[in-house]
Amino acid sequence: MKVVVFNVGAALSAYIETDNKKIVIDLGKSNGFSPVNDFLLPLFEKRREKKDNRGKYSLSQVFITHPHRDHISDLSALDKHFYIDLYTTPNDLTKGSDAHRKNVNWELVDDPNSDEVKKVKEVYRGRQLPLRVSLPTKMTLGYIYPGDVEDNETLTSESYTNNISLVLYIHAGYKILFAADIQKEGMKQLLEDNNELKKKIGEGVDFLVCPHHGLRSSFSTELFNTMKDGKTKKLNIVSEKVNGDDNRNVDSRYSSTDYCEGDNNLSTDDNIVCQRKTSQGHIFIDDDGAVTIEKDIQKIIEKF
Repeated sequence: MKVVVFNVGAALSAYIETDNKKIVIDLGKSNGFSPVNDFLLPLFEKRREKKDNRGKYSLSQVFITHPHRDHISDLSALDKHFYIDLYTTPNDLTKGSDAHRKNVNWELVDDPNSDEVKKVKEVYRGRQLPLRVSLPTKMTLGYIYPGDVEDNETLTSESYTNNISLVLYIHAGYKILFAADIQKEGMKQLLEDNNELKKKIGEGVDFLVCPHHGLRSSFSTELFNTMKDGKTKKLNIVSEKVNGDDNRNVDSRYSSTDYCEGDNNLSTDDNIVCQRKTSQGHIFIDDDGAVTIEKDIQKIIEKF
């Protein structure tokens, strides 16, 4: 498995290749970097990947964890150049008696009439959209039903949109958890509602892509208490969201050996590395779990 968590500023996007699957998690972009135009297109062009009869490249799966702009701003570019075999996102397509629990209430979503949110819905209209994974033996998906968030005053006041996030655990050689933007009380509820995800996290987490950009307001002791040994093994990764408000600073506990063993190639006897931020560069993890941080995206492309 190869993973890159992109440096997209106050946003999130990642790309994964494992078992011949090409997977994107979120599509935030920054002023200086587009995951689609600056990474995916050059990578597929370098490989001379074939296009379909629509003139598009194919991706195995795309996860849009939740409809916040900093996770979806590059979706239009992706839709222009790529066909998504399995598109997985909170949606409003459930019919019948369980519809209230499973469907997104767009009136509660932040900025529901934005072009980006409209694009999320445009891409999935007319398609079967089960909340499932493309590699069920190596991927575990967890989420709180939107209706359960809506009916819970605590979760809604924390942030309805953040707490309907899809959370993804991948165990393909090493173990990596993408916690999206789910917040503190949301994480507690998520672990109560998703026994399979809780079990997998209990087996260990090597890499954590920290919830809600590593912000102090979303640090979850419940999450770490669920993990084997109460900490990540290799590294905590923060898609850094820079903000002058102290309450939105990155939580210092992610860089502490209390919450990460630091068993990675960046650590030395004199300096145990527990955290790295995407503001330092694109964070690449190779098949063996070795970490490289690169400012030059071309060097990352060459590693795939």
